Amino acid sequence: MSTKERAGRPVDHSKDQAIFAAARMLLFRHGPGGISVEAVARLAEVSKVTVYRRYANREALIDAVISQQADHMAASLSIAPDSQSNAQAALTTFGTRLLTFLLSEEHLDFMRALRGATEFPADAMRKIYRSGPQTTLDKLTDWMRRAHHAGLANFSQPERSAELLLGMLMGLDLVRALYGEPSQRDSQNIAQHVDWVVATFLQLH
Repeated sequence: MSTKERAGRPVDHSKDQAIFAAARMLLFRHGPGGISVEAVARLAEVSKVTVYRRYANREALIDAVISQQADHMAASLSIAPDSQSNAQAALTTFGTRLLTFLLSEEHLDFMRALRGATEFPADAMRKIYRSGPQTTLDKLTDWMRRAHHAGLANFSQPERSAELLLGMLMGLDLVRALYGEPSQRDSQNIAQHVDWVVATFLQLH
């Protein structure tokens, strides 16, 4: 163990960043079956001990990456809406971040890798779902519940409304991608699509 690694020394945040970046790259490029503590340590150029000091195991690394991505996408929903214009802006920011990520090559690579991850434990796969898609749905549902109570929209069934918005935003593009068909959305027209979806969605509510 190097002097820098000994107990009592300040945490080296550059190693934190290197470990997280390595875990993210491996997870989204190769899927959950392609990530391990050894592979992360090698890519981050740190020892396995250094990784284990920050993350208990492979599952903890995966959870950290998925949770961070969910938090980033839903960041605009962390503030309680106080006006209809602010509510629309929050949903637009959320939708733009969501689609930018979902239609990115790294996420499409991840989805393709998931199809072949037959050796990955089913309970670990469910945990990825809960930390990612389910957490995103929960955050959106909670935001809609608060907007409803504030009288900004009629979200009387917030979870159903949240799923409706997600479906309107994504359409069939993820299905198209998995079948090798081109997406109808790209970086050039995501904003226009999100603006239309959010405006139409709010008209329904």
